[in-house]
Amino acid sequence: MDLTLLYLLSFGIVLLLIGYIIPAVKDKSLAQGIAWSICIVTVIFASFITADASSLVRMVAIVSLQLLSMKIIVIVESYSGKMKLNPLQWSAFALGWFGMRPVLFESFPSQRLPYAAIAIRGLSRIIIGFILVYLSAVIELANASLRLLADLTLLVGISFILHFGILNLSTAYWRWWGVNVKELFRSPYKSRSLNEFWGKRWNMAFSEMTTLIAYRPLKSKLGNTAAMLISFLLSGILHEIAISLPVKTGYGLPLLYFALHGIVMYAESRSKFVQKILANKILSHAWVLGWLILPIHLLFHPAFMEGVLKPLRSLLLYYIS
Repeated sequence: MDLTLLYLLSFGIVLLLIGYIIPAVKDKSLAQGIAWSICIVTVIFASFITADASSLVRMVAIVSLQLLSMKIIVIVESYSGKMKLNPLQWSAFALGWFGMRPVLFESFPSQRLPYAAIAIRGLSRIIIGFILVYLSAVIELANASLRLLADLTLLVGISFILHFGILNLSTAYWRWWGVNVKELFRSPYKSRSLNEFWGKRWNMAFSEMTTLIAYRPLKSKLGNTAAMLISFLLSGILHEIAISLPVKTGYGLPLLYFALHGIVMYAESRSKFVQKILANKILSHAWVLGWLILPIHLLFHPAFMEGVLKPLRSLLLYYIS
């Protein structure tokens, strides 16, 4: 076994053990401090140990361990003084589900829940995703001036495979085991405001997590607006770890993307002009798409596209060719 992989797996096992033990700490403030410290150490360790690896490998390693370390923060916030999940339930939640609500796994395993329709949607979207990934390569080869279109097609294709495909299969799998999980991406194209997009439709795992560890604790102390803006800055920092750190450049751009969206969401709640736009069915959808797409290269900046997503495309197309 590759030594780097052995170190990563060993660190992951340590995180898993710590996550199961730490809710037993009676002092919640101490447990929170330990959990956040572990999260920071995890970023440093994953980045250091994969320093010589490709950007794609670095991204997978950093994101995987970081997700596990964030589960530790979530478990501390969810259970103070007593762990309510047994080892099997905790392992299933920590390693097998992208969502951030451990309470759903308290009854695992249980009576089977409806899952077939979600599984079918997942499989169909994976197929659509592969078609879009292939088309992105065709567009890029056909005309270099269509790079933006090729990049957008690639992003949508990978999103179909991962967010709407693989994660839906994961949802169906856990429902088959009786865990009442829901789809994490809920028809985001229906969003008529950024508030609706981020809060109710796009990546409910991330929304659940930031609400639990940032927005809710800060809301009572700082108010809605400050808590919301800080939550978006936290989201930006976490995306810096997932996007900029693997390619070792582009720092600040994902943070700027989320800071911009935080400001726009503030405007949605305060500006009468913006609210008039949101009241119109067509303009509201254009508003959301505009803010998502026009600054997209701040989030998925060129270094990440070239270092991670395009090698990933080559890998995906190689395995289906």
